Amino acid sequence: MSAPVANPIVTAIRGGTAPERVRAAAARGALPIPRATLVQLFVELLQDESPAVHVAAEKSLEGLGTGEVQDALRDEACPPEVLVHFSKQAARDEALAECIAFHPSSPIAALTILAALGNTSVIDLVLTNEELLLTKPGLLEKMMLNPALGQNQRGRLLELLERGAKLAEAVQAAQKETADAPAEEDEENLEEVARLLDVDVGELLSASEILGAEELEASDDPEIRDAYQRIITLNGAQKAILAMKGGREERIILVRDTNKVVAMGVLKNPRITDTEIEAIAKMRNVTDEVLRMLGNTREWVKSYSVVHSLVGNPRTPQAVSVNFISRLHTKDLKQLATSREVPELIRRMAKKTVDQRSQRTRGLKRK
Repeated sequence: MSAPVANPIVTAIRGGTAPERVRAAAARGALPIPRATLVQLFVELLQDESPAVHVAAEKSLEGLGTGEVQDALRDEACPPEVLVHFSKQAARDEALAECIAFHPSSPIAALTILAALGNTSVIDLVLTNEELLLTKPGLLEKMMLNPALGQNQRGRLLELLERGAKLAEAVQAAQKETADAPAEEDEENLEEVARLLDVDVGELLSASEILGAEELEASDDPEIRDAYQRIITLNGAQKAILAMKGGREERIILVRDTNKVVAMGVLKNPRITDTEIEAIAKMRNVTDEVLRMLGNTREWVKSYSVVHSLVGNPRTPQAVSVNFISRLHTKDLKQLATSREVPELIRRMAKKTVDQRSQRTRGLKRK
């Protein structure tokens, strides 16, 4: 089935190329766009540089009914920042909380708000995503402190903590396993790891290669070299577990793995730091999926450094980069407009944005 054709008006607004009159019309809900998409735009236009657009978007949001918000949140393409925006309201409204808790792209920030502020029914919804809770101990901690937490729910949280501890033990076991382990035992381990990670065994067995291996082998950091030598002896399941629970050296290496489960496991590692995220955004030896996940995670793209690095990275999918052009400083846009390392579309959009800003500046000076 072919993907739906993007609305050019919506694309222009989100890409920062729409004129103010169009953005203002969108903020008032006066464009021929599906209502669910308009609701999403109301939230996105709260960050608009024009005060008039910002105020119009605020007024439109104030007049929304629950049904309209639900339709916007049920959209699989709903931007993460929209899910986060409505999460406080959803913490008091089970119908909205269900849309956020079960959304395939619901960001950790939104789920954390539900976990910390939600009522008993909302907590039950968050608890359904046990595999995510295992990889994000911060969510468990927020929920434990929620005064609305019931006794049975507390028991479920304690069970999850126990499962998390077992997952950590599995990491240690994976590191100690020898390459000549019996085939039947390997098969059982694969099935157990796949269950814990909520993936198919086939995904764990798919091609697994560390990109830029030569650089790691020749690294000036002996800990990186040692970690790399250990990792190349592991199978896909062992690497996937290590990605989610390993230390800095393992994360630096495993995020470059061509196996999606392994690389994405690094981004789910609760110990990953903002500095590491900034470094990953610059990497040209990671897969497109890794950079796409960075660009779609609200809490990470709050950082200007991450956004700047993603747009300037030729490996970043263009659909991700175009969302951040309007956020870049003019100085950085000028450099981007002449860069031969990024796609032509990104160069053109950077130049167009610079030109638009220059025109606005000249117009203000004339006044």
